[in-house]
Amino acid sequence: MSIRARLVQFFAVFALAAGSLVALPAQPASAASGCSGEVIAWNEWRDSAGRLAAKTYYYNEGANTCVNLVAQGVYYGQSKYMAIKLCDSYNSGCVSDAGTFLYYAGPVRRPSRVCMWAVSTMKNSAGTTIVNKSTYVPPCN
Repeated sequence: MSIRARLVQFFAVFALAAGSLVALPAQPASAASGCSGEVIAWNEWRDSAGRLAAKTYYYNEGANTCVNLVAQGVYYGQSKYMAIKLCDSYNSGCVSDAGTFLYYAGPVRRPSRVCMWAVSTMKNSAGTTIVNKSTYVPPCN
């Protein structure tokens, strides 16, 4: 077999293998964040330049509600302060995760209740606050 025929055969096998990798089902979003269950909502947070900076995801895990804050865009993979806090209504019974992270803060979990409160905070590597948002967690009205 000529070198050209071997190269054609090699690239055909390589293309077939690459195509099958693409066809594999994607991992659920929860796999990288520690939460499981169904994503019930999310919020997008933007920096002062209007770029997507982070997303707060809310998961229904059955008996628990799970929340995390995931860096986005230019902030993803940068060492920065991030914090996520999940509380019963009126800022009581809180659980939180805070520190210097590359990708996300959390997960934090509370037993599922009618209404909870989440606080998402993120600073850039220089310490400037980019996100400092408080939101009700679905299914609040």
